[in-house]
Amino acid sequence: MDPQQQNNGFGPLSKPRGKAALLAALIVVLISGAVHVKVTVAYASEEESKDKIHFLVFGTALLVLSVACGELVRRLCLMIEELRHKHTRYQGSWKKVFKSTFTFRYDRCILVVAVVSLLIVFHALYEHNKFYRSDYAILCSLNCFLVPQLLFLIGFRELSIVEVSQINEKENKNVADGLAWGYYLNYLKLVLPRLEEQIGKSSLDFRYKIRNKKLFILIPKTCFMPDKIEEADPRVKRVGNLVDYQVDRGGIFKRSYKHTVHRIEMPRPDGKIDEYHVILEYPTTLMSLYEMSRQPECGLSRQERDGQVFFITPSSVHVFLISFCLAIWDKSTGMKKGQQFPGP
Repeated sequence: MDPQQQNNGFGPLSKPRGKAALLAALIVVLISGAVHVKVTVAYASEEESKDKIHFLVFGTALLVLSVACGELVRRLCLMIEELRHKHTRYQGSWKKVFKSTFTFRYDRCILVVAVVSLLIVFHALYEHNKFYRSDYAILCSLNCFLVPQLLFLIGFRELSIVEVSQINEKENKNVADGLAWGYYLNYLKLVLPRLEEQIGKSSLDFRYKIRNKKLFILIPKTCFMPDKIEEADPRVKRVGNLVDYQVDRGGIFKRSYKHTVHRIEMPRPDGKIDEYHVILEYPTTLMSLYEMSRQPECGLSRQERDGQVFFITPSSVHVFLISFCLAIWDKSTGMKKGQQFPGP
């Protein structure tokens, strides 16, 4: 089966990124370290090999320190800009400005590496006078003050698309995550606990025909959703609405929430038609993605919109798919009946 035909045409659903990049970096460090040691001692006497190993360790520690200092200097430059917004973004607090600029995710690990590197440098300078050389100091200074700021100026420090996506994924900052949480908190959390009750209050014409007392959500791949589901597939017919649920919310008195019951007509090979009555609807929050992709001011391209749709499904699973089914819609194959997703 073509992978792109999985999940009714959606293709393989995205999975959280793992640690393959960190593993690859670790392998590079181990291999390059082994190669440098091998090259250092390969064509030298025992005494020379010992001196070269000392230089290799000293040079590595010095470069690590200079890179750390260079990053602090770059953060200091960032802080200069943040000081202009101290009152508007940080309530006039110097502490918040400093914390937002100089906070590192892995601060303890960085501190340990920096302290170890500093101890190695001090030990090397104390034990070996040959490391007291001006070119080493110049190299360290360049790596602290010139090189990091130069790379920052030319945009070399800009995060890649993959890194931005990874950060958004880890911190649930994708547009899809926000839409999924908003859809749950502002709608599903209110209506799902009362769904069976509303079904029991509804018209006798379809009350007892609804076998799966769950809400089925249709996620269109393009984010476009017609006003009526029957416009997307003639096999779907609107039957009627459940009794609406009213609640005072957001300053609106007796705000109304209601669902529409649809009849799905599935032809059989013998000419007969199987009918299924279900509560079916689109997640209107996805319409926001569609409209955003059409407005240049929103800065959301069509490609980015399509990518966010693929995030919507796993995000929704982890956010709110606990007590209802999610049906993925495809016009050519119809609804995948009874597809059940586990909750988080």
